[in-house]
Amino acid sequence: MDRERRLIEGQRYWELGLIILTGLLHVVVELTWGGVGDRPITAGKPEQIYNLVVTGLWGSYVVWCMVNTPAIIRAWGFRWDNFFPALRLSLWFLLLAATSMLVYGGLMGRLAIPITFWVALLLYPFYGLAQQFALQALIARNLRPVVRSQRLRILLAAALFSAAHFPNNVLMLLTLIAGLGFTWIYETHQNLWAVGMVHGLVGALAYYLVLGLDPGADIVAAVRQVTS
Repeated sequence: MDRERRLIEGQRYWELGLIILTGLLHVVVELTWGGVGDRPITAGKPEQIYNLVVTGLWGSYVVWCMVNTPAIIRAWGFRWDNFFPALRLSLWFLLLAATSMLVYGGLMGRLAIPITFWVALLLYPFYGLAQQFALQALIARNLRPVVRSQRLRILLAAALFSAAHFPNNVLMLLTLIAGLGFTWIYETHQNLWAVGMVHGLVGALAYYLVLGLDPGADIVAAVRQVTS
């Protein structure tokens, strides 16, 4: 029990280092193969393979922790006792973000959202949860002993999250804002389910209304490419 408590309460600086390295390598892969965010999701592209590989590796790490240190899962924020307080704050953020994006989308003539939007809306919350695990459990939580100021810690975590999306300036701005909001919510109510789910909803809307992309159609095309 004492060993498990030390594992939970102790800071895992190697987690912080590895997740920062993961983000840095993501930028390298994206730059090497021609930029970020302006191309369709195509099966077999190096950046997509990289995303799948790191998701699988970090997912395996979560499973390993579940087996060997089960209490760390709750400490990270995979818990239900504070889900609704965290969800209320997350929904306020969703309301503000969705309103802003709808206004922007209307000005840009992007309100005619295709039916493939629902594909993205269905799948993106899973990716949102993975991103929030990386941002909150691996970055923000491990920054606590290094950065005592909560405001500075939130800003630094959000800045690292934004930097991982370089060189897409619009996406960097969006992820900076999202990082600030979701990290503040996580610091207030340490719950990954709520911020992960709402991150997925916000992200799906951002693709269509702000970035003008159709990831749902790209996902369908990639699946057809694999299965054909």
